[in-house]
Amino acid sequence: MKINERRDEIIRILSNADYVTVDEFSRQLGVSKVTIRSDLSEMEQRGLLFRTHGGAMIPEHGTIRTISNTLKEFALEKARIAKTASTLIEDGMTVLVDSGSTTVQLVNYLTGKDITMVTNSLLAIEMAKDDPSIEVLVLGGSLRRSSLGFIGPMGNLAVSQIHADIMFLGASGYTNDCIYCTNLVEGEIKKEMMKVSDKVVFMTDSSKYGKKAFSSVSNWDDIDVFVSDAIESTLHDRLTNRGVEVIVSKGEK
Repeated sequence: MKINERRDEIIRILSNADYVTVDEFSRQLGVSKVTIRSDLSEMEQRGLLFRTHGGAMIPEHGTIRTISNTLKEFALEKARIAKTASTLIEDGMTVLVDSGSTTVQLVNYLTGKDITMVTNSLLAIEMAKDDPSIEVLVLGGSLRRSSLGFIGPMGNLAVSQIHADIMFLGASGYTNDCIYCTNLVEGEIKKEMMKVSDKVVFMTDSSKYGKKAFSSVSNWDDIDVFVSDAIESTLHDRLTNRGVEVIVSKGEK
């Protein structure tokens, strides 16, 4: 079976099941587990499936939403959130910027700030590369093309070697109890970033409220500041009772 045919079969098998293990793919397709793992990794990079520990699953709607799509969604709200969040940054800070369609907008409001920006976002790197006031440190690893973010053990190790004054966290969804992203490995680097940061700022537009994704990133106890365009009253009360600062962005971008 040719590689393209095998990968078409992987999609067909996944379309009839919520979750399929590497062992099951190997048995049905008659190839080694090593080959299956390689296929799944490549297919995840192309946005065709989610890798999980020991297998894979098809995401909702059959495709991983790429950052090129999410950047266009609620663009005005994201710009306002980013402008508001940028006021938390002071000269001399080391700033961790997570990959994501809202966090990357932050770079638009960093011009002229004398800071060190550490990021795993390819888009943030591109946006900041010509600003001499910003020292840019890049977290390496494997490029997840759907988010244009670097993830994996290399990035996790790099994060563990630094200290940041403030981190700006992005996510795919959040509820009254938890913050989520779509990928387990991506979730790992977010957690590592949070560990090494004095202050964690969660930036998100309100359309993601009530939405869960595959990987749990954090509960609210690890968040210091929440910046959004709107907030439900029940969540607002819950966060303020926990000592989380809530900032609602308003006005022009």
